[in-house]
Amino acid sequence: MLKLFPVFAFTCCLLTVASPAWAIKPFQDSFKSVYAGDDASEEFKTLVGDAKCNVCHVEKEDKKKVRNVYGQALQKALEKDEFPIAEFKKDQAKYADRLKEIFKKVEGEASSDEAHKTFGDRIKAKLLPGGDKDGK
Repeated sequence: MLKLFPVFAFTCCLLTVASPAWAIKPFQDSFKSVYAGDDASEEFKTLVGDAKCNVCHVEKEDKKKVRNVYGQALQKALEKDEFPIAEFKKDQAKYADRLKEIFKKVEGEASSDEAHKTFGDRIKAKLLPGGDKDGK
């Protein structure tokens, strides 16, 4: 049993390093600072706080693979921009304006909501861009 522990530990480390790093707290923090900052209503701040990662992801789904419609649009925008995830994790302030620009671009994209045509319309209506607090 003890002989297998180093192999298991190495495998876990390898998987952690090799996996894509989209579901990271700095994205959540950046979304909060842009949309749920001082000017936002308490209702929206609470909603964003309750949703946490589900602003982009879906509750009880694999966060590395499953994103809601907003998360999918944001991921495409980040990839198109070749946003440096690893560098962002190290120095969020350096990339804050660039990420804010990406958020603003995604605001104009179509949501799956008939009443609120774009993600920006949903946010203005104090709704999460990708669905409810569970990301659905």
